[in-house]
Amino acid sequence: MTLTEFTLSRRVTVIMIVLGIVLLGFIAISRTKQQLFPTITFPQITIVTEYANAAPEEIETLVTKPIEEVLGSVSGLRKMISVSREGKSMITISFSWGIDIDFASLAVREKIDLVKEKLPKEASDPQVVKFDPLARPIMILSVTGPLKLMDLKMIAEKTLKDNLEKVDGVASAGLSGGVDREIVIEVDQGRLLAAKLSILGISDQLEKTNLSYPAGSIKKGLYEYLIRTVGEYKKIDEIPYTVAGMEQKEPLRRKETSFMEKSSAFSPRDTVEMQRDKTRREMLTKRLIYFNDIARVNDTFKDVTSISRYNGMPNISISIQKQADGNTIQVCERVREALFLLQEELESQKVKCEIIYDGSTFIKAAIQDVVDNAWQGGLLAFLCLLLVLRNFISAFVVVLVIPVTVMGVFFLMFVKGITFNMMSLAGVTLGIGMVIDNGIVIIENIFRMRQEGKEAHEATIDGTEEVMLPIISSSLTNIAVFFPLIIFVPGVAGQIFKDLSWTVIFSLVVAIFASLFIVPLFAVKMKIKGALAHKEGEEGGKKSKLGEKLDNWVQTFLGRTEAYQNRVMIMVLLSAFGLFLVGVFIMGRLEQTVIPKVDQGQFLIKINMPVGTNIAGTDEFSTPIEKIIGKNKWVESISLSIGSSGEGEGAVETLRASQAQILVTLKKDRKQTTDGVLQEIRKEVDKLDNKGAEIGYIAGESEFAFAAGGSKPISIEVKGYDLKILSELTDQVEKLLSQMDGVFGILDD
Repeated sequence: MTLTEFTLSRRVTVIMIVLGIVLLGFIAISRTKQQLFPTITFPQITIVTEYANAAPEEIETLVTKPIEEVLGSVSGLRKMISVSREGKSMITISFSWGIDIDFASLAVREKIDLVKEKLPKEASDPQVVKFDPLARPIMILSVTGPLKLMDLKMIAEKTLKDNLEKVDGVASAGLSGGVDREIVIEVDQGRLLAAKLSILGISDQLEKTNLSYPAGSIKKGLYEYLIRTVGEYKKIDEIPYTVAGMEQKEPLRRKETSFMEKSSAFSPRDTVEMQRDKTRREMLTKRLIYFNDIARVNDTFKDVTSISRYNGMPNISISIQKQADGNTIQVCERVREALFLLQEELESQKVKCEIIYDGSTFIKAAIQDVVDNAWQGGLLAFLCLLLVLRNFISAFVVVLVIPVTVMGVFFLMFVKGITFNMMSLAGVTLGIGMVIDNGIVIIENIFRMRQEGKEAHEATIDGTEEVMLPIISSSLTNIAVFFPLIIFVPGVAGQIFKDLSWTVIFSLVVAIFASLFIVPLFAVKMKIKGALAHKEGEEGGKKSKLGEKLDNWVQTFLGRTEAYQNRVMIMVLLSAFGLFLVGVFIMGRLEQTVIPKVDQGQFLIKINMPVGTNIAGTDEFSTPIEKIIGKNKWVESISLSIGSSGEGEGAVETLRASQAQILVTLKKDRKQTTDGVLQEIRKEVDKLDNKGAEIGYIAGESEFAFAAGGSKPISIEVKGYDLKILSELTDQVEKLLSQMDGVFGILDD
């Protein structure tokens, strides 16, 4: 029994198979993650080691070089770059494409374990982190209100941060901006010496006093009660009256001239009295020293390490980071739901929380565009088939293959672990144009045999079996085009286009079976009118007026086209060759990129002040730039971040006090492109005195543009051992680059 005979004889079974494919497709849709681009694994690992308050020279000598020496023997190592800065060492090692990064990171950890004992005791353990340039916050919140920054930050931490980190899929919620409360105890050195106490001693005493500790248990009747000593401070007024130590005085010496004192015969009562008197004298030689005697307690704030503003107003910024396996769209939706539930509590505290960046918005828009293109392409394919076949039922049967194929592809994507992203959905859209070819070939061959006089059942079987091998071979040729992209294309391009290739291959494979199942199932029941149903000895059915008009128009158009080609065949060939040459010429002038540029309506400005600039100096320089941006009529919001609050340090690269970032969001109804607005702002900023600062402009043309704060498309390395000579050469290179057309935003790291 052939496949077509099975289809016609087991109709219910075939229908159930088709419905099962559709059901599996719907289940896969609900469980497949959605993201903008495919998951990309970069063959890079970063080793971060912190050594607080150490200078870059000590970091390089004591931390960076020992780690570099042991990492040089790691298998598959291609390149190693290290950055030693104040308090932190960062070593980035690159491997060849195709290496298993998990095993590589394991080998790196084994090598680092060999050198841990040689590192300074004050240094933290090296952290091994896989490089991911797309690991940026999926959502940024702005918390504002008519409160002090300390109270505002406390509300943001206790109410928002703690609740948002409990949301399923959220990895962390980092705070930026505001000030933190700090209790400072200023010790008077003179009084400390007079009391014969040490600074370490009173520090230990304070730590031991501010402590709650379990003290065992007691049994009473049938119950057992746990006992704990509660000694933590509840208010600041308790600190000054904490015992810091005990002052020792020299006892008064006097001669024992009393007869009673010299006599050895005392009554028991006299002995007790004498012992009490001695104890009183010893107590007079000791005195308790309180913190109030040697120090002053101040309720103040910590030094400001980060500044955050939204549209020129101080705020608390909350960056939401998702888990590695989290669905960006779903996590953002859950965060929005959590914010809605917290809205009433925030309003009672007069606090306003706004979403200033939502990474899911652009992802949903991009995916929706692809989906719209898909169904519009399917509709156009149906109209084209209706125009050519001139039969509604025939066109509908062929187009019916599309949704079944798409559902089958979604199920195979779920099994393969492919997410819904721009590339995978683009592959599905590309496959839609190919899947209907099989249906067209089958149904046209069935109609041809019906014209020859065969019965519907016989024509369906013979017509399908006759073109089965050509259909399979045609699909295999298309698969042969995309399959090499999966195996032979390395690097980022290979990982990006791998999803597209898989979805196209899935579409072609599923389309073969969908066409062989669905088209014969409906073609055998169709009543063909007109020429398609003509049998020998029978007159063709009557056509509708619309069908006759379409048929006459098509025949007239084809006749004129054929006559025109016969008359000017040489001119047609020359025109085609000329268009080919023009296309080759234009292709050489088009910009070549891995990811198409998309105007997201956002751009980033990075400010690097000279090393050593404090946070106040960076803020002073950033304020005029912030005002220039605010004057542009196409700007909707401005988010400024300076420095780091200390959260997320270690594996995550944070801003220094001399660094600032400005995220600018443009209006949706603007009449200017993002790059155009960026150039206008850049011209105004260039008029300012840069005070030695370096300003970089990153247009949000793709997710990779914002990755790691905006990586540059071209990187030039100047190597050497003398820092002074390197600085001079770097200045010369920057000067030459600034004179080139089209080059701007040069940053010196």
